[in-house]
Amino acid sequence: IRPAREISLVCAVVLIAVIIMVPAMSFGQYCNYFHEEYCSPSENKIYVVNGQSKSALFSKGQKSDLSILVYKKMDYRISLCMDENLGSQIGFKIYEMKKVKVQKVIEHKEMEEEMAPCNECSGTGELDGEDCWDCNGAGEKSTGNEKEVITKETQVVVEKQKQMLYDNSEDGYANEIEFSVEKSRRLVIEISIASDGGGGATTKKRSKLMKSSDMGCVGILVEHMMTPRSGF
Repeated sequence: IRPAREISLVCAVVLIAVIIMVPAMSFGQYCNYFHEEYCSPSENKIYVVNGQSKSALFSKGQKSDLSILVYKKMDYRISLCMDENLGSQIGFKIYEMKKVKVQKVIEHKEMEEEMAPCNECSGTGELDGEDCWDCNGAGEKSTGNEKEVITKETQVVVEKQKQMLYDNSEDGYANEIEFSVEKSRRLVIEISIASDGGGGATTKKRSKLMKSSDMGCVGILVEHMMTPRSGF
């Protein structure tokens, strides 16, 4: 049987955990369709809402990525919206995932027999006292131990790298962009919320107890249409 004081302490810890989790869970559910309600769609009625649009719960100082596919001969519009308590600016960058050939130094590790020199053999004959029977110019004998030997080799490997295509901090922290796609590619949209409410994430240390006033929804609305033909 647990003492009443211990039971009270356990109940208090559970209650605090519930108090912290319930607002976050409620926020998370509220955020699911945030982009549908608060992100402004294009005035061009030809644009269609893309199924890759998404909303999520963010906290101040957080950074997160959303990966999307865009297809050739299509125009895209990406617009962002967020709760006011996250600040007045939202930072976002667009990267392309590309396969790049890079040179890497590859290390190979293997165990080899450890050898020691025969003190008096000098590679010219046989030494009975140290069991160094066959010197053959090496003048060495086995110690009975093994050692790790590392060899290095330069190889060309293919890696996936992010190449930045757009940074809204260089565009007055604009919250929307339109572009045409000439070939299909995978893009990564990086969203960052500053801990001070500005446009870029900072390195400020977070509190272990996140205040609800430091949390809010962020929506990414993706729209697409066929690229209009130009010329005759």
